[in-house]
Amino acid sequence: MGTLREWAGRVGFLAISVLVLAGGYVQGFWAVGLSVDQPPLVVDLQFIEATFAMTTFAGFFLVSGLLFLWHSYRDGEPGIATDGGHVAALVPVYDDAGVLHRSVESLLASTYENLTVWVVYESDDQPSKQRAHELADDHERVEALENTKYPGSKAGAINYATEIVDAAFVAVFDADERIHPRFVAAAVAELDDCDVVQGRTIPDPTGVIESIAYYESVLLNFVARRGLYVVTDFRMAASRAVVMHREALVETGGYHTEMLTEDFEFAYRCYKHRLDVVELLAYPSKIEGAHTLRDWWGQRKRWMTGYAQSSHYLLGESRPLTDYRNPLSALIALGTVAAGLFLLSVISKFAVLAVDGGFDVLIGGLAIVIAITLAVQIQDYWQGSIDAFGLTWLAIPLLFPLYSLVAIKALVEYLFTWEGEWYSVSKGVSAD
Repeated sequence: MGTLREWAGRVGFLAISVLVLAGGYVQGFWAVGLSVDQPPLVVDLQFIEATFAMTTFAGFFLVSGLLFLWHSYRDGEPGIATDGGHVAALVPVYDDAGVLHRSVESLLASTYENLTVWVVYESDDQPSKQRAHELADDHERVEALENTKYPGSKAGAINYATEIVDAAFVAVFDADERIHPRFVAAAVAELDDCDVVQGRTIPDPTGVIESIAYYESVLLNFVARRGLYVVTDFRMAASRAVVMHREALVETGGYHTEMLTEDFEFAYRCYKHRLDVVELLAYPSKIEGAHTLRDWWGQRKRWMTGYAQSSHYLLGESRPLTDYRNPLSALIALGTVAAGLFLLSVISKFAVLAVDGGFDVLIGGLAIVIAITLAVQIQDYWQGSIDAFGLTWLAIPLLFPLYSLVAIKALVEYLFTWEGEWYSVSKGVSAD
């Protein structure tokens, strides 16, 4: 039976990929003759549709990118709190012994000193346990905590630690995250007027694959959400680079322990509980990107499987008659999944324009998307958030079909073969 399910998943992946590609190409393929004296005027609907799609695609990223740059500029240097209350900085770890020092040491270097770092480890992860206790022995403001109550997930580790700590604010970071020294202080200052502050994370573009992860973060995470943020009160609230009132986390019930991407579901949980989430683009954290294509693919497939799982869950929990945010949450989540699926059809439009001689439209559209991405990269470079600035931006057009193929693969496997598998990216060991 397992073999049949695997074959169903493979056939489904191939079929959906071909249908999306073919559908994007043949849509409007026919030509319609309109008699205007002689000779008849022939309108190539395929070319017109492809031109419209390319213009819309480029226009979306142009407007969204300008909004993102404006928001980044408007943030400037936000206020800094010196002591607004105790912060418990939670660092859940699993197989992260080699990189754990990055988050712990950067948090200890924070300008906000009323802070304790809690490294929360799993009982079956001896290397991380040993490293956590070493750091706790070396630093007075570091605590090592074993997740004994809700073992087996990052969400469970966060929820358990929240029950244990006595702090006004709870912050959550990844083990490999290098937190900007001013981020926590700025977040606490923002929390005077909101419930949750979500910071920005930047994959360090140290190589080709790492740069692809960086461009993906810019375009498909932060830039692409601008329109959604303009028309709704929804804001992303993740499980890294986030600081919140402890009561806010308690009110939502914490992170869902059965979700593959607990942060994706948590954002909608905050939205449905009407928590005020504020995005803080200043003082971004650096994170380690995937170093190989296999890791990049596996990590994204895990995320997108989680998106499908969360969307399924939100759809089941939707109660239209109680609060409009319930069905709207499900629609936004499903829209995220659908957008990933149909990005592949953009390649079909590229092909139509290339075949029909629309190189000016094709090159112009791609140039706009690349220019917006480079504008963000230049800003990050000037602000010292990234060090590398090479020619890998030439690979930006490849990002969209790759991302879409992963989305299709993840959805098909979720429907046919997924049984709770979790992919872990290999992270480097260094003394930096």
